[in-house]
Amino acid sequence: MIEKVIKSVLETMEGDFSIILKDLKSGRVLFEKNADRQVPSASTIKIPIMIEAYRCFLAGSLDLNDRISIGNEKKVEFSLITAMNTDHYTIRDLILLMMTISDNTATNILIEILGMENINKMSRSLGLEGTILQRKMMDFEAAKQGRQNLTVPREMLMVMEKLYKSKILTKAACTEMLKIMSTVVCRDFMIRDLPEYIKCAHKPGELEGVNHDVGIVFASATDYVLGIFATRLKDNISGRNDIAQLSRVIFDQIDRLGGQE
Repeated sequence: MIEKVIKSVLETMEGDFSIILKDLKSGRVLFEKNADRQVPSASTIKIPIMIEAYRCFLAGSLDLNDRISIGNEKKVEFSLITAMNTDHYTIRDLILLMMTISDNTATNILIEILGMENINKMSRSLGLEGTILQRKMMDFEAAKQGRQNLTVPREMLMVMEKLYKSKILTKAACTEMLKIMSTVVCRDFMIRDLPEYIKCAHKPGELEGVNHDVGIVFASATDYVLGIFATRLKDNISGRNDIAQLSRVIFDQIDRLGGQE
């Protein structure tokens, strides 16, 4: 039933959609479409960056309370850090800014501190073979050269499921990372049309003609993880609307069926 409804909604939408939906309680994949297609990651790549920061913290090579000085030359667009007068932030501040408001300056500083290869090595250790960090945020020259950040919907679902099941690092670290992802400031994308009481730990991403969102919805019927990755969109407004519509349709179906399909 869910599959039929999702396919019906997708017929009304423009663009290329990759979708994967899994019931975390039963372990059943409820729907998938193009789930193994590699796509530009947009800001979903910030999930493995966060995980690598916590890995380094637990290994003792990084103190989340260390304060970092950020000069003007490091600041980029789409960044609260760029707009503020404060130039000193803790590592923990940078993680929070990267994940909750998708701050690009915070992300780039974390990439410098952690090391791009180390982030990719950690991703590979989790089985994320098609999820690759190849450039900093807002590095348009690197993008022109073909160095795009990439991911695979099934891999993003897998990493979210591992966080949910506390199979990455420690249970405390997984709990904290999901808590951070539950406080995304912008109520848009997959959570926009959900009831306000519903908790969702997610990470949206956006590039020109590209809109993604992946996250865990803690519904009354069951907990489920949903990844919607849309490319070749007419525009980003329609992309965000489509993700919100798909997410609500899926929520209603799961809620109506009581998690049974």
